[in-house]
Amino acid sequence: MIADRTWNTRCVILDHGVSAKYVGALTRDRTGLVVDNALPEHRDRLLAGGLKGVPVLGLDAMPVTRETLRTVGHFLHENGLQTVVGLGGGSVLDAVKLAAVFTADPTLADLAEVHAKRSGLLVLPAIRNNEERPKTVLLPSTVGTGAEVSGVACLDTAVGRRLIASPHLSGDVAVLDGGHLATLPRHLVLEGLLEAFLRVAGTLTGSSASRFDDDAYSLMQRMIRLGLRLAHLDVPEMRLAAARLSMETHTGWSLTGRNPYGAKHWYVANELAYVTGVRKMTATATVIGPIWEEIVNGASAWGNRGRLDELWAAVREVEPTLASDPASGINELMRHWGIAKLPTLREEVLMQTSVAAVQSWGGVLPMLRGIDVSEIQHVLRVGTAEGGSRTELAGPHGPPTSGRGEGVST
Repeated sequence: MIADRTWNTRCVILDHGVSAKYVGALTRDRTGLVVDNALPEHRDRLLAGGLKGVPVLGLDAMPVTRETLRTVGHFLHENGLQTVVGLGGGSVLDAVKLAAVFTADPTLADLAEVHAKRSGLLVLPAIRNNEERPKTVLLPSTVGTGAEVSGVACLDTAVGRRLIASPHLSGDVAVLDGGHLATLPRHLVLEGLLEAFLRVAGTLTGSSASRFDDDAYSLMQRMIRLGLRLAHLDVPEMRLAAARLSMETHTGWSLTGRNPYGAKHWYVANELAYVTGVRKMTATATVIGPIWEEIVNGASAWGNRGRLDELWAAVREVEPTLASDPASGINELMRHWGIAKLPTLREEVLMQTSVAAVQSWGGVLPMLRGIDVSEIQHVLRVGTAEGGSRTELAGPHGPPTSGRGEGVST
């Protein structure tokens, strides 16, 4: 899902290491830091600078659960925080955003738990006590999700991974510091760039023509140019540029007025990642080619062929060596960028994923409306047909029982 523009997020872009001195000026009294445990150097730099003496909570970069939110919520409440600074990848930033909202209005956490059984998406009502919500200053250490500015966050529940949407989930301040991206492996930078690219491409394919099409094509072309350069030359300026482009998918004009549920691949990849426990972009790489092939073959429920052909023609203006067929071309691009798919999956896993996708996002819901279980199974079979040697992936929840994963994914 995309949100139509961003909500009052102040975006700050800084050179390598500058945020350590700058971030203190962005905070109010009683500030705390929530940080990925894998980033001790970045943490210590912030604590030696503008955040000297503030309380700190370390989190592991794992999918967000109610237990995660209880931990962060307790940290916010115990320290009486007016501002919380979050440093880490998408899951850490999602934990900060959700905990800040649920701390201000605890009834929303109960609503999310109940609603999780009905749909994959929950749009939160207005916060009753928004003045009590801690302000969020978000510093991403990864590329792709744009969690620092997006009005959505993911929450793992007993019945699946759910998408929570609220205008209060976008960061009050988003800070890009090139130094925070320095330790990210290059293949994950490219993965993140592909994630941002497909956010635009997938949404365009599922939306009607718009006056902002040129903005979208231009943004995608800039991503492809940058990815081609990054694949051969990795320098800090390019990493920061990748993070800026990812942010722009949420804050710019390219997705304004689009179908918020147009990127159908996201919903299938979300379920595949939850069931198998793999990273979202590994799951996405598995399904995007087959979904685009279905669109080319006229399966309009997945997207519009004319729109897909147009956006791919814009891509090939930048990289004409890619195949003219969008499905073949996106697979070539992923190979060039070193982004791997899943290997062949067991039939039970294919069924569990496809049933979960339809239950959470299909039927009368607009996300996967008109797409049935067999069509999703077909996409998964095609996507894993050339994935490599067979791997027995039953998912982190064990063998499927009622067609849904039980427990919390990793």
